[in-house]
Amino acid sequence: MPVAYAQHHVEKRLSSRELREPEAVARLRSEAALLARLSGHGVTPRLVARGEDERGPWHRVERVVAPTLAERLARADGPLESSWIERAASASFAALATLHEAADERGPLLAVHADLSPANVALDDAAARAVLLDLDLAWWRDGPERRDGAFRGTIAYVAPEVARGERPTPASDLFALAATLLHAATGAAPRAGASFAALLAAAAETPLLDEARARLAERGPGHAALVACLAHDPARRPASARLALAGVAADLVRSAPPAG
Repeated sequence: MPVAYAQHHVEKRLSSRELREPEAVARLRSEAALLARLSGHGVTPRLVARGEDERGPWHRVERVVAPTLAERLARADGPLESSWIERAASASFAALATLHEAADERGPLLAVHADLSPANVALDDAAARAVLLDLDLAWWRDGPERRDGAFRGTIAYVAPEVARGERPTPASDLFALAATLLHAATGAAPRAGASFAALLAAAAETPLLDEARARLAERGPGHAALVACLAHDPARRPASARLALAGVAADLVRSAPPAG
């Protein structure tokens, strides 16, 4: 059943505790600045306004009129339909490619989402369009530096190199998006059921792909793309979201019935 959402604006502010944390303030300002540069690309919520007042920095975006994957999974209480995931994979990799390739008059933005999860990917009912939400942890050309080495993200979906303390990259975004789609394909979070420390250690050292998950590639090109992006070694993943998407398109062409 289609999910209807009222169109309205969403305002983002910091809590009183966060206002005392310079990094949190810098992240919110950075998110607003990045959204301003991405608003014409159609893969993030459109920035409506931003500013600062006595309560600190704030920004307002248009609400996305589509449920997140997390909302769909909660309603389905199990895996989503394979044909829907095929379309969702195509739309999601296209959105991620657009994010990674975005530029302005000064050159590439060098944007990396750094926190892709079912809660941060919204898709319409046809799975024709994906929107990437919550870029407060994003790394990009004009974003603040972070040198403390602390883990930031969603542990169930994070790439192993990020769990080991490395800086997020486009390759780690590919992994996190694939892990997000893996959740949709299987109905279960890729990592769960342990303490945070144990999950972090497992994320760093234990590949997500096992024999059963690798067989998902047989369901179609979208599933095959997510399996490819779940390689534990980032050098073995597709070189970009655009190439992952191209692989989906090429497989779709190869598998299409002959004309006539």
